[in-house]
Formats: sequence, structure tokens, C-alpha cells
Amino acid sequence: MTPLVMIMLASIAESVVSFAGGALAIFEEERIRRGAHFIVSFAIGALLGVAFLELIPEAIKMAGDLGTDSLIGNEIVHVINFGAVELVLSFVLAGIFLFFVLEKFLFWYHCHDGHCPVHTYTYLILWGDFLHNFIDGIIIALAFLADPRLGIFTTMAVIFHEIPQEIGDFGVLIHGGMAQSRALLYNFFVSLSTILGAVLTYIFGAFLEPILPIALALVAGNFIYLAATDLMPELHESTRLRHSLAQLLFISIGVLLVVMPHFIFE
Repeated sequence: MTPLVMIMLASIAESVVSFAGGALAIFEEERIRRGAHFIVSFAIGALLGVAFLELIPEAIKMAGDLGTDSLIGNEIVHVINFGAVELVLSFVLAGIFLFFVLEKFLFWYHCHDGHCPVHTYTYLILWGDFLHNFIDGIIIALAFLADPRLGIFTTMAVIFHEIPQEIGDFGVLIHGGMAQSRALLYNFFVSLSTILGAVLTYIFGAFLEPILPIALALVAGNFIYLAATDLMPELHESTRLRHSLAQLLFISIGVLLVVMPHFIFE
């Protein structure tokens, strides 16, 4: 299977899940609400597992193979005296700051309960979702360009983060006065931006190869930021011991799903 086919299939799968998240908010609202913390917990484990166990090691390996001089220039490398590990970890940190800035200043706004300023943000959420899904497509394509297995893990992490996010965003659209049919239609068109981002990244893949380790490090920073700031705070809404233990279990399952193939196939 060619990289383009894998990228297309993965981005289409993410788009379908993005659209389905909105549909589930209509037809299975109560059931989804009851299971939301388990989905979020699993997504946290998957995001952190892929970031620390797949993306960062792969970025360090690629940076070492290419040589840091070819990535950021001889002068900078000599001044800061960074090797592959330091370089990649620096861009992981930069990725965390980058997505903080994007969320702050581009109003990449998401709401996960029913008590939000919905009327002001209804159409802004659609724009935010378009941008978010477009970047998801870039992330998926970058991972497949680096390694097919990495692409699969990254797609999985993106998808499981997408489910609770889309359910929450769709709920805000409905509460903001948008008709369900119109919200579904808009959600469908917005979800297609994943495919657009993935295809454009593949087309310009040859130009991206020299900076691929840096791009993967930024993606890892994105995953860490999402897990730590967007998803983990939701788990603190419940302080019951039974819920907390279940959350820890599903976080562990998310991480194990990333770890297990290393023991099975290597």
C-alpha cells in the first residue's frame, strides 16, 4: 500500500469520526455523557503514549540520521551546541508553547459542558474546528511520511481525542440556537478539512523531509499539550474513588495499546 493511500485512508477515517461525533451527540447524548470520562481517559493515555514512546524517539532517531547541521544550520548548532536529543526536546517544548499561543490568540475554542457563552462562539467554533481538523490532517500525513507504523499510532491518538471534542463542540452549536440538520451539515464540511490538510502535506512532502524530525517534535508537543491542558482537567470534575480508579485504568489501557506492538512485533 502506497503512502498516499495510507494517508488518504487515515484522514478519511478521522473525518468520519469527526462527523460521527456530532451525530452521536444527537442520537446517543445520554449514553455518551455517561461514558465521556472513559473516552477522555483513554485518549489521554493514547496521546501521551504516542508522544513519548513513538513520536519523540522517532524524531530523535531521524535527527541523528540526518545530522543536526542539515536541520537548522551550522551556525546555530555550533552556538547552542545541541545534539539530536536536545534539539528534538527543544522543539517538543516549543510545540507546547506554540499550541498554547494558537489556542489563546486564534480562539481555538472548545467547550465540554453546557455552561459556555455559546451565542458568541457558535460560528467561531466552526472556524476553530476547521483549523483543528486541518492541522490533524497535517499531523497524520507527517507521521505516515516518517513511518507507516507511526502513522497508524498517530491516527489512533488523533481519533480518540476527536470523539469527546466533537461531541462537546456539537453540543455548543445546538445550544447556541443552530438547527440540528444545519449543525450536522456544517460539521460534515468542516470534517473534510482533515483530508485537505493531509493531501497538501503529502504533495509538499519532499520539501518537508529535511525538517521532518522537527515537525514530529512539534506534533509531540501538541499531543502533550492537549492531554495535559484540554483533557486532564475534565477528569478532575469527579473526585469519587471509583471514577478515579476507572480513569487511571483507561489511561493505562491507552498507553498499553501503544506499548504492546513493541513486544509483539519486535
